[in-house]
Amino acid sequence: MRNGAISCALALVLVATSAAAKAPAPADTVLHHGTILTVDAKDRVVEAMAIRGGRIVALGTDKAIKAFIGKRTKVIDLAGRTATPGMIDAHAHALGGGIDEVANLQLGEVASVADFLERVKARAAELPAGVWLTGSGWNESRIAEHRPPSLAELDAVSGGHPVALGNTTGHYTLVNSAVLKLAGITAQTPDPAGGRFDKDASGALNGVLYDSAQDVLEKLVPSVDAATRAKGLNHLIEGALSQGLTGFKDPGIDRIYWDTYAAAARIAPLPIHACTLVSARSDMMTARAAVDDYRQRKREVARLKGRNLDVCGVKIYIDGSGAGRTAWMYQPFEADESHVNPGTGFPMMDAGVYRRMVDLFTKEAIPIGTHAIGDRAIDTVVDAYASALKTWPKQGLRHSLIHANLPTEHALEVMARLQKTYDSGYPEAQAEFLWFLGDALAAGWGPQRSVKMMPFATYVKRGIVYSDGSDYPVTPYAPRYGLWSSVAREPDGDRFGKAPFGTAEAVDIHTAMKSHTIWAARQLFLEKETGSLEVGKLADVAIWDRNPYSVPTADLKGMRCMMTLFGGKVVFERK
Repeated sequence: MRNGAISCALALVLVATSAAAKAPAPADTVLHHGTILTVDAKDRVVEAMAIRGGRIVALGTDKAIKAFIGKRTKVIDLAGRTATPGMIDAHAHALGGGIDEVANLQLGEVASVADFLERVKARAAELPAGVWLTGSGWNESRIAEHRPPSLAELDAVSGGHPVALGNTTGHYTLVNSAVLKLAGITAQTPDPAGGRFDKDASGALNGVLYDSAQDVLEKLVPSVDAATRAKGLNHLIEGALSQGLTGFKDPGIDRIYWDTYAAAARIAPLPIHACTLVSARSDMMTARAAVDDYRQRKREVARLKGRNLDVCGVKIYIDGSGAGRTAWMYQPFEADESHVNPGTGFPMMDAGVYRRMVDLFTKEAIPIGTHAIGDRAIDTVVDAYASALKTWPKQGLRHSLIHANLPTEHALEVMARLQKTYDSGYPEAQAEFLWFLGDALAAGWGPQRSVKMMPFATYVKRGIVYSDGSDYPVTPYAPRYGLWSSVAREPDGDRFGKAPFGTAEAVDIHTAMKSHTIWAARQLFLEKETGSLEVGKLADVAIWDRNPYSVPTADLKGMRCMMTLFGGKVVFERK
């Protein structure tokens, strides 16, 4: 099969000079003796590749590419390994996640309530008296009891510290009584618009703050300093490159985080493509401020030309999370012991205000990414996009639906029409949710809705282009998990068996690869520069220990990135 694919590719070898011409100029770098998945329009497979000036100048057989090897050419022997385009994460809170990893207690591996409490207790003992204890990453899907500690349990191990521990989704935070007191929150405090101070069955506060209810923490929790932010960015980039990632879209970036990116880019070009979205927040005043901020950042980017940093638009939240049962739905979520009255979720803002924000950004030709998980939220978004684009017809803004977990038939029809007519309406999905948040999602959606979640196969059938990402730090950023989950659709736990999401909406590895490369590159407005291995494009390459096109599905999850090239330079090599 491999030989046949290579033979087919040889008939269309892309070289910078014709066969009759003299020997080509030597390449800076040559990769040979391997399997190279180009992910081009014909998904060609070749043996070797030549790179000059950071770009691909030839693809073909080992024999054909040998002509590009000169005395100073760096030759990388793939030794049978597989090269692909560098992976691109269409939705990752990259900087925030990197800062979180270097500054906060990590709870992603917590396996039980007792384990959770022991980690908090140990951290509390290390801190000076009165210092905030912050952490993140706890995931009820991975906790044996399928819940966080109770307020009383958390208070017992807090050691006198104010404690704020974010859920892996970022949509809810567990705090202790000390924080509730500092914030002035009691059982009688009314819920804020777009949020909830959660209570147990008796009506007492349980310490969980949902969505906008978390805003009370902004003025209370000490912010990290510039040095920690810079350290977090470096930590994130190094880790991403080690997993074969060469680009990401970082959504909802405020001015302080933007300045962290810009400061790093002024020192030296970033060794990764970073495209950011300005946070538009939730009203027309903040929306108009976002327009000005977007334009200012674009001016700053122009002065940083060639620094691999850009601004891709603005981000708006229309609803909450599926795992937290705050996504905006037509029908109620399923109830359980931890969610006694989940309801239908809620919008994060007034729908009329949202539509006016979409109108403003579309009129100003600014791309929009809207966080929309529930079916009612998704319908609201596609209708707002369609109305705005009809009034101000603009091609290529690529307005997106971030997450788009449960689109209705109506939403699917509008997405397809928007893509065809305006080059907008693109789902930016997270296949990893099915794995990492699996049990929590299946519990909330119930069996009938779970099998319709993230309808990748339906997208393909309808001709709807979608991209994939991790939503890091919600799930790990390693793209191998997303590739595997796109095909397998298996949850991490077994509370509802191994197939609560079914397989009807699974896609093959070729489609999964596109969603992590060339289709994701489109959402960063970089598809002409990267996302596939073609002559003239940047040599952004990931080299793997196995061929994802030929290994069993289960083996995709264990893929190891052996080397990453960015613009033709080796930026990671596994020793």
